[in-house]
Amino acid sequence: MLQAALAKGRCAGGETALKKYRVWFAIACAATATSVSWAQTVTATQALAFGSFAAGTGGTVTISAAGVRSRGGGVILVSSGSGSAALFSVSGTPNATYAISLPANGVVSMTSGVNSMAVDNFTSSPNLTGALSGGGAQTLSVGATLGVGSNQASGSYNGGFDVTVNYN
Repeated sequence: MLQAALAKGRCAGGETALKKYRVWFAIACAATATSVSWAQTVTATQALAFGSFAAGTGGTVTISAAGVRSRGGGVILVSSGSGSAALFSVSGTPNATYAISLPANGVVSMTSGVNSMAVDNFTSSPNLTGALSGGGAQTLSVGATLGVGSNQASGSYNGGFDVTVNYN
């Protein structure tokens, strides 16, 4: 059985209105992110988790930005590890809009020893542009698709991806 989850993040740096977070894949850890004192803050509040599954003949495991898990191909989903979308709390100037940048396909992978799986087709809600409320807050959710090889080796897979939030 395989399990894959995004579990903790850390601030990778940025400009005054730009926040870039490097988020790491891990198993069974709480989602956290550190924040630097900028006008806009982003804090990870929930891990992106693909849940438990068996590779079968290979295929995909997708977590939508709404947190719905689905499979493609011969992957077998295991109900004990249902997965979840990553959630981030974005806060800053009330009513401000911001652009969301997610990784391109072919950039992110998860590894366990010499074995790997690609993570592609990142999606978010809101999609591409967010708008902070009158109180200066919004929840950003992120989903993605995990490519699972035929007879993918069991293990704990690790990786990471960048999410960039920038005021418009």
